Parts: sequence; structure tokens; C-alpha cells
Amino acid sequence: MVIVSISIPDHLLERVDEAVSMLGFTGRSELVREAVRRMLEAYDASLKARRGIFVIVVLSDHKEYKASDRRILEVIHENQQDIKAFYHQILEGTLCLNIAVVEGYWETIGVLLRDLRGIRGVIGVNFLNITLESLKGEGSS
Repeated sequence: MVIVSISIPDHLLERVDEAVSMLGFTGRSELVREAVRRMLEAYDASLKARRGIFVIVVLSDHKEYKASDRRILEVIHENQQDIKAFYHQILEGTLCLNIAVVEGYWETIGVLLRDLRGIRGVIGVNFLNITLESLKGEGSS
């Protein structure tokens, strides 16, 4: 097995250690391997979808970078042809929650995710993929 070194902020490492203990992992490496496996499974499922609806959640802290919210909005505007809805909420102090509903192909969504993750002050970016194929037939009897 290959050893890969990663850098993790202190606050995230504390959560990793807590999860290792609470979820019964044998150590940090096992938890990271499981997280990578799950992320790649979601990625594989996304690539198989011809077109999908994605809910993207971005948590930012403009204490670190005052223009982070402005930059997030710029990225959203650059992709407005695919954005179906956008929500911004100040959570507490300098923390902000941004939620975008995007309809498009994975290639486009992947670029959007990369651009959002690259913004200074962004703490995390998560997404949920809802394939249009999975929605067909739902709600009909």
C-alpha cells in the first residue's frame, strides 16, 4: 500500500479523530480511505448520469478572506445558464452558507465545483447528485 501525506487544518483533524473514535475506525488512515471510496463512488455515479440536477453547498468564512462571498457570487454568475436557484445565508459572525441548484452535465458541474473549492475563504464544498433518469416515473401512478 502506498503512503500519501496530506495536510489537514487543526479543526478538521479534531473532527477526524472524533469520527475515528465514534465510528469505530482503527485509525485516521482507515477513515480517510473510506471517505475517498465514498467520494469516488459518488463521482462514478455522477459520471454515468447523462444530465443531472446537483445541489451544491458551500460554507465560507469571510474572516479569512473578505471577498470570498463576492468571489462565490462571481463564479455563480459565470455559470448562470446552469443555475436554477441560489441561496445565501449568513450563519453566524463571518460564516456564510451558499446553496446552488444546478442542472447540467458532470463536466460542467466538475468545473464549477473546482472553481468554488479554489476560492480563498471557502471552508468546504459538498454536492448531491440527483439524476434526471431517477426522477422519471416518480410521482406517477
